[in-house]
Amino acid sequence: MSEQKHHGTAGQNRLSMGQKFSYGLGSIVNNLLGGAIGFMSIVLNVGLGINPALVGTLQAIPRFTDALTDPIMGYISDKTRSRFGRRRPYIFIGAIGVGTIFALMWQLPEGHSEMFYFWFFLAGSIIFYIFYTIFATPWVALGY
Repeated sequence: MSEQKHHGTAGQNRLSMGQKFSYGLGSIVNNLLGGAIGFMSIVLNVGLGINPALVGTLQAIPRFTDALTDPIMGYISDKTRSRFGRRRPYIFIGAIGVGTIFALMWQLPEGHSEMFYFWFFLAGSIIFYIFYTIFATPWVALGY
Protein backbone atom coordinates (compact mmCIF):
# COMPACT_ATOMS: atom_id res chain seq x y z
CA MET A 1 0.00 0.00 0.00
CA SER A 2 1.42 3.36 -0.96
CA GLU A 3 1.76 6.10 1.60
CA GLN A 4 -0.38 9.13 0.99
CA LYS A 5 0.78 12.53 2.09
CA HIS A 6 -1.27 14.19 4.76
CA HIS A 7 -3.16 17.20 3.47
CA GLY A 8 -1.31 20.37 4.40
CA THR A 9 -2.71 23.82 5.02
CA ALA A 10 -1.42 26.53 2.71
CA GLY A 11 0.94 28.97 4.41
CA GLN A 12 -1.37 31.98 4.08
CA ASN A 13 -4.19 30.01 5.73
CA ARG A 14 -2.21 28.77 8.74
CA LEU A 15 -3.23 30.03 12.15
CA SER A 16 -0.68 31.51 14.51
CA MET A 17 -0.26 30.10 18.00
CA GLY A 18 -1.90 33.29 19.34
CA GLN A 19 -4.97 32.74 17.17
CA LYS A 20 -5.23 29.13 18.31
CA PHE A 21 -4.83 30.19 21.95
CA SER A 22 -7.47 32.92 21.58
CA TYR A 23 -9.93 30.47 20.08
CA GLY A 24 -9.23 28.07 22.95
CA LEU A 25 -10.06 30.78 25.50
CA GLY A 26 -13.56 30.80 24.06
CA SER A 27 -13.85 27.15 25.02
CA ILE A 28 -13.16 28.00 28.65
CA VAL A 29 -15.92 30.59 28.59
CA ASN A 30 -18.25 28.28 26.71
CA ASN A 31 -17.89 25.55 29.35
CA LEU A 32 -17.69 27.56 32.57
CA LEU A 33 -20.51 30.05 32.11
CA GLY A 34 -23.23 27.46 31.73
CA GLY A 35 -21.99 25.64 34.82
CA ALA A 36 -21.87 28.83 36.82
CA ILE A 37 -25.45 29.66 35.89
CA GLY A 38 -26.41 26.15 36.98
CA PHE A 39 -24.73 26.85 40.32
CA MET A 40 -27.09 29.77 40.77
CA SER A 41 -29.88 27.24 41.40
CA ILE A 42 -28.18 26.30 44.68
CA VAL A 43 -27.96 29.95 45.68
CA LEU A 44 -31.61 30.54 44.82
CA ASN A 45 -32.91 27.42 46.56
CA VAL A 46 -30.66 27.08 49.60
CA GLY A 47 -29.52 30.66 50.08
CA LEU A 48 -32.73 32.51 49.27
CA GLY A 49 -35.25 29.76 49.99
CA ILE A 50 -36.95 29.81 46.60
CA ASN A 51 -39.26 26.89 45.86
CA PRO A 52 -37.36 24.17 43.89
CA ALA A 53 -40.16 24.06 41.28
CA LEU A 54 -39.63 27.77 40.59
CA VAL A 55 -35.87 27.21 40.42
CA GLY A 56 -36.41 24.45 37.84
CA THR A 57 -38.66 26.75 35.85
CA LEU A 58 -35.95 29.42 36.04
CA GLN A 59 -33.54 27.02 34.42
CA ALA A 60 -35.94 25.69 31.78
CA ILE A 61 -37.40 28.90 30.32
CA PRO A 62 -34.06 30.58 29.46
CA ARG A 63 -32.76 27.35 27.86
CA PHE A 64 -35.92 27.10 25.78
CA THR A 65 -35.34 30.69 24.67
CA ASP A 66 -31.74 29.75 23.90
CA ALA A 67 -32.92 26.87 21.70
CA LEU A 68 -35.05 29.29 19.68
CA THR A 69 -32.38 31.97 19.30
CA ASP A 70 -29.44 29.72 18.29
CA PRO A 71 -30.64 29.00 14.72
CA ILE A 72 -31.61 32.64 14.26
CA MET A 73 -28.13 33.77 15.33
CA GLY A 74 -26.55 31.18 13.06
CA TYR A 75 -28.50 32.57 10.12
CA ILE A 76 -27.58 36.17 11.01
CA SER A 77 -23.91 35.26 11.42
CA ASP A 78 -23.82 33.34 8.14
CA LYS A 79 -25.31 36.28 6.23
CA THR A 80 -23.10 38.97 7.79
CA ARG A 81 -20.40 40.59 5.69
CA SER A 82 -18.01 42.95 7.46
CA ARG A 83 -14.37 43.89 7.32
CA PHE A 84 -13.88 41.90 10.56
CA GLY A 85 -15.45 38.76 9.12
CA ARG A 86 -18.78 37.03 9.59
CA ARG A 87 -18.21 35.86 13.16
CA ARG A 88 -15.84 38.17 15.03
CA PRO A 89 -18.16 41.17 15.57
CA TYR A 90 -20.75 38.93 17.21
CA ILE A 91 -18.18 37.11 19.32
CA PHE A 92 -16.90 40.47 20.58
CA ILE A 93 -20.35 41.94 21.30
CA GLY A 94 -21.61 38.71 22.86
CA ALA A 95 -18.55 38.33 25.10
CA ILE A 96 -18.94 41.84 26.49
CA GLY A 97 -22.68 41.39 27.00
CA VAL A 98 -22.43 37.96 28.59
CA GLY A 99 -19.68 39.09 30.96
CA THR A 100 -21.63 42.16 32.02
CA ILE A 101 -24.92 40.34 32.57
CA PHE A 102 -23.15 37.48 34.35
CA ALA A 103 -21.65 39.90 36.86
CA LEU A 104 -24.98 41.70 37.36
CA MET A 105 -26.90 38.47 37.93
CA TRP A 106 -24.86 37.78 41.06
CA GLN A 107 -25.85 41.15 42.53
CA LEU A 108 -29.16 39.96 43.95
CA PRO A 109 -30.65 42.60 46.23
CA GLU A 110 -31.51 41.37 49.72
CA GLY A 111 -34.86 41.40 51.50
CA HIS A 112 -37.26 40.83 48.61
CA SER A 113 -40.01 38.31 47.99
CA GLU A 114 -39.64 34.94 46.32
CA MET A 115 -41.43 36.22 43.22
CA PHE A 116 -39.13 39.24 42.99
CA TYR A 117 -36.12 36.93 42.88
CA PHE A 118 -37.91 34.70 40.37
CA TRP A 119 -38.55 37.56 37.94
CA PHE A 120 -35.13 39.12 38.57
CA PHE A 121 -33.31 35.90 37.77
CA LEU A 122 -35.64 34.99 34.89
CA ALA A 123 -35.08 38.33 33.15
CA GLY A 124 -31.34 38.18 33.85
CA SER A 125 -31.08 34.60 32.59
CA ILE A 126 -32.94 35.28 29.37
CA ILE A 127 -30.77 38.32 28.64
CA PHE A 128 -27.69 36.28 29.59
CA TYR A 129 -28.58 33.47 27.18
CA ILE A 130 -29.33 35.92 24.37
CA PHE A 131 -25.83 37.38 24.73
CA TYR A 132 -24.47 33.85 25.17
CA THR A 133 -26.07 32.93 21.84
CA ILE A 134 -24.56 36.02 20.21
CA PHE A 135 -21.14 34.88 21.50
CA ALA A 136 -21.27 31.08 21.30
CA THR A 137 -23.05 30.39 18.02
CA PRO A 138 -20.56 32.32 15.84
CA TRP A 139 -17.66 31.10 18.02
CA VAL A 140 -18.57 27.45 17.44
CA ALA A 141 -19.14 28.12 13.72
CA LEU A 142 -15.72 29.77 13.49
CA GLY A 143 -14.12 26.45 14.43
CA TYR A 144 -15.75 24.51 11.60
